Parts: sequence; structure tokens; C-alpha cells
Amino acid sequence: MRVTPSRALGALGTTARRRRQKLVVASLAALLGIATLMLALGAAYLAGTAQREREIERLEADLEAARAAAREATARAAAAEERAARLLERGQRTADVPRPAHPPDVEALVPLLAARLAEGVSRERLARAITSLPVRPVCDPDIEVRSLPVAVTPTRETGGRSFGGGRFTVVARGVPAKSPTGRTEAWFDPAQPVQLVIRRNGEEPRNATGVLPYAESLVIDRREYRFTARNGERRGTIELALQVCDYP
Repeated sequence: MRVTPSRALGALGTTARRRRQKLVVASLAALLGIATLMLALGAAYLAGTAQREREIERLEADLEAARAAAREATARAAAAEERAARLLERGQRTADVPRPAHPPDVEALVPLLAARLAEGVSRERLARAITSLPVRPVCDPDIEVRSLPVAVTPTRETGGRSFGGGRFTVVARGVPAKSPTGRTEAWFDPAQPVQLVIRRNGEEPRNATGVLPYAESLVIDRREYRFTARNGERRGTIELALQVCDYP
């Protein structure tokens, strides 16, 4: 079959037109892809920007919270320092105020009261015991007085003296006196401490030492046996008196 020139030109025109259409479609597809990519990039950029803004806001909030905590801590420290200064000033003022002084007799009782409280004796019992004490002790009318030699060496020690109807035996020991030349005398020095050894049948002896005059008491069966020693009239002796009273 013979192809005429007009037909050939028509076929070529159709082919060119189809090619142009394909090119246009491909171009449009490429533009659509580019637009889609740009939209995706733009969305990602916006999402990233929003996330960064949220992160910046969170960091700013944390920073503000840290600053507020620091301000609160500073305020607390300043308040504590002010309270400490006030307490120190108050303590200084209290220390500067002199305490009322008690008489020596009262001051001597304070350690005894504190010791009894520490041992478990209630304050009420101590108060009742103190208030129930009579102003003057109730004592037997007779006071037993005896002269007692003071031994200055063990070889000079006697058997002692009997007191309380034979209930007690008392021995006295002293320090030898010195002559002006330094010689040791056979009698005791009344300016030095004198020891009393008070023996009771079947019990350990009670030792008391002091500078004359002084007293020592023993409490037996709610009775107080009070021994009072003073310098005797004869050299080398002491005068020992025993008084028996109700206790307390």
C-alpha cells in the first residue's frame, strides 16, 4: 500500500503531539512531586520550630523555677541567721543577768537533792520528807560524854571507849605533834585531822575523819546516833559526846 505524503505528515503530527502530551504530563508530575516535597519539608520545618519553641519554653520555666528556689533558699538562710542572732543576743542578756545567790547551806543541799531525784525518788516524796521534818530534832535528854585518848601510833592504840550502853566502841587516831625543834611528840596535834573508828557488834567499822571539832552520825532503826568530837581538857585526849535522836 502506498503512503501518500499527506498521510505521512499526519502520522508525524500525531506522534509529536503525543510526545508533547507525555512531556507535559511528566513535567506536571515532576512539579507535583517537587511541590509535595516542599510541603513535606515545610511541615517538618514547622514541626521542628514548634518543638524547639516548646523546649525553649520548658527550659525557661525550669530556669525560673530554679531562680525562685534560690530566692526562697536565700530568704530562709537570712531568716535563720536573723533568728540565730536574736537567740545569741537573748542568751547574752540572760548570761549577763546575775542569778540570785543562795545561802551556802542551801547550795550544799542542791547536789543531794539532785542525786536523790536521779536515783528515782519523786519530787513529791522529797517535798513531803522535808516539810515533815520538825524544826528541832526530838532527842533523848541524856547526852553521853567521855574522854577518849588519841593514839598516834598503832602501839599506843587502846581498846577504845564504850558508848550507847555497849552498842558502840570508839577508837581515836591522830597525827603526832611536833616540838618547836621538830621532834615528834607522844601526843597528837589537835590542829591536824583526827580519825574516829566507830565499831558496832557484828558490823564493819565506820571511819570518820575531820579537824576538831566535827560530828559524825549513824542511823540505825530510825534512830540517829550523833557523835561530836572536840579537843579534850587533858593533852592527848578528845572529848566525845553521843546524842541519840529520832530520825528523821
